[in-house]
Parts: sequence; C-alpha cells; structure tokens
Amino acid sequence: MSIHYPRLTQKSRRLLDQITLNHGPREKLGHFFLAADKAARDRGITLTLSTDFELLREVNKMNLKHWHGLAPSFDAAYGGIDGSCGYWIMGHNAAGEIVSTQAAHFYDMATETVGDYLRSLRLFYPHPETQKRSGESCNVSSPNADKINGRVVFSGSTWIHPDYRGRDLPKILPRISRALALTRWDTDYTISLVSMALVEKGVAKAYGYQRIEPGVEWLGSAVSDRYLGALVWMPRAELLQDVDRFESEVGHREHAPANAQDVVRHAPAAN
Repeated sequence: MSIHYPRLTQKSRRLLDQITLNHGPREKLGHFFLAADKAARDRGITLTLSTDFELLREVNKMNLKHWHGLAPSFDAAYGGIDGSCGYWIMGHNAAGEIVSTQAAHFYDMATETVGDYLRSLRLFYPHPETQKRSGESCNVSSPNADKINGRVVFSGSTWIHPDYRGRDLPKILPRISRALALTRWDTDYTISLVSMALVEKGVAKAYGYQRIEPGVEWLGSAVSDRYLGALVWMPRAELLQDVDRFESEVGHREHAPANAQDVVRHAPAAN
C-alpha cells in the first residue's frame, strides 16, 4: 500500500478513549460506541478521532486515484473547519497505514435551512463571496431542503481504501460519526450529499439513510464541473433508532458491560 501517516510519530489514541458523552441517552450510545469500535477492529481497522484537518488534506491528496478531491466543507485551506466545529475519524491498519476516513462539520443554522446554506454556498465555504470559483452555484430542489434547520451536522468525506472495501465499513463509519456529533453538539439533524451514481449503487442506504432526496446540482466547483447528487438526511429520533439497528445490520455484538456509558467518558449531569 502507498498510504502512510504523513506526520504522526506517536501511537494514536483509541477512539473510545476520546469520546465524552455530553448529550443523548448515555446507555444506548455507550453500548453503540463499544459495538461499533469492535466491529471496526474485527475488520482489521483501529479508529482514532482527529481534528488535524491538514492531515486529512494530505491523505486525500495521496489517494486521488480512488477518491475525489476534498469537499471545501472539510478542507482546512478554506478556514471554515477546525476542532471547534469539526472532526474526522481515521482508520488505520496494524502497519499504521491510514485506510479510511469519515468527517463531520457542525453548523448552528438557527432558523435558516439547509437549502439556504446550499444555495448561498455557505455549506461549503465560510466566505463564499470571495472563496467560490467564478460561476460556481448550487441549485436545490430536494423536497425537505427548506425545512431542515437548527443544529445540523454535515457528514462526509467517507473514504475507504480499495483494499478494505467489501468489509461493511460504510455501515460502520457514518453511524459512528452521526452518533458522535449528537453527543458532542446535541444535533437535531444529520445531512450528507451523495452523488446520484452512488445512490443508484445503494451506497446512501448502506450509510443508514432512509430519506434520500435527489435534487442537488452543484456547478463549477473544485470537486466537479457538474455534481448531481441527493440530499440525504436523518432527524435525531431516527438516528437513535438506527443505532438500535446496528447490531442486526453489521453483525452480532458481544455482551457489553451493564453500564456501558461508564466505559466511555461522560460529562456531569449538570452539563
């Protein structure tokens, strides 16, 4: 394989040691994180939480043969994402090679909507008026784009090295990211954009999304001259139901401790 940690010289921390349960049902989420982390390890991958978005850029650049360019929403070069509003989950093998990524970017949209953020390009750039490319635009006709607002996380940059595909990782990584965003930022919705080519292959459903709405046309971006995709989204209640389905969809879970929330750090109740 040709991918390695570009700059990490110390042993990475394990994902479970990095999670603090701030929001959401602690017992349910604690059991889920234990099961999901084990599912990844059973497939030869150790997960680590990172806010080093320069490293994510480097991993992306080294793997453009089987990964499109990094979306601006997750690209530190645009200045819109850092540890206060984002993270990414790296997966590495026993040799220390990075073989998977999954990122998240949190937006407090208040009364504005995902449709507003897409059409104005603010979902992609912190300052679209000066950062967008000449002629770049986004047309949106997805039915619920103008209804989704509040505390929203954009889940994306899902990438798996070809040698590690076919191991159900698309069923594991996005679910971890959604649940982590919920407990970190108390999210109302998770959204993502999935190209129509991948929707037709069933990738959006593999990610766990049931609400798949074609109607996003992103023109003239650095990612693609003409991106045709679907807005996929999940409200908080469905996210928690999806967590419950994890065991049956990904595989049997070994018995977890009765107080699973104690295995993952949790914030005081007053928080």
